[in-house]
Amino acid sequence: MTIAFESGDRDEASRQGMLSGPVVIEQALASPVRATRLAAITAAPAVEARTELLPALATAAGAGDRRTAIPAAHAARTIARELARTAGDGELPDDLDPEDLATWRALFDSLAGNRNRFVEVRVLALDTVASLAHVISPAELGFDLGAALADPDPAVRAIAVQLVPRPTPASAHAPLAAVVMNEADTKLALAAAQVLCGDERDPAMVALGAQGLDRIKQLVAGKPPRSTRDARRCLER
Repeated sequence: MTIAFESGDRDEASRQGMLSGPVVIEQALASPVRATRLAAITAAPAVEARTELLPALATAAGAGDRRTAIPAAHAARTIARELARTAGDGELPDDLDPEDLATWRALFDSLAGNRNRFVEVRVLALDTVASLAHVISPAELGFDLGAALADPDPAVRAIAVQLVPRPTPASAHAPLAAVVMNEADTKLALAAAQVLCGDERDPAMVALGAQGLDRIKQLVAGKPPRSTRDARRCLER
């Protein structure tokens, strides 16, 4: 697997990983050899029982080697998104334990909230948390929205807004309204307004108040109505 990766044949590295199985991949993820770790990361999303690799991928993503940490976080997100896509109506696959799912979510939630990690890893980790939450309920956010929106890094705040499920849950109204009113990044503030106002207008207006509505007027001014349609809903009379 490592030889294939070093030769540039990622498909073969992935195939060798599939043949080896999750136990070998887990060991390879902890290898002191970077090429072996990268080969294992490449193979992880294709391995049978790949969800079992999420803890090892979380460890790899939280390490100090940027060249392996970010790909490991990507691999974890791929696995989590696939799991969310294939799980139906909140029913877990027979081989998936709810306690394991909760543990995996906690691992990536901790990684997303760790400001000492690479921001790319934190963004991917938050996406992974949301995907794992969707395995149980597509309407569940899976992380503390208020805390994510208060993060000093705008990339974390931006992904938090993007991950809010639709229709927008009532618990997200106040945090999103705070972003609309207080966020210095106007693109992010507008994105929050789009999510907040795009579904139920009346609760959104209550959360925004006069100050929030005035900010939305400023945010949409001069912008095409089509691209700001959801935000403008709060301004309709």
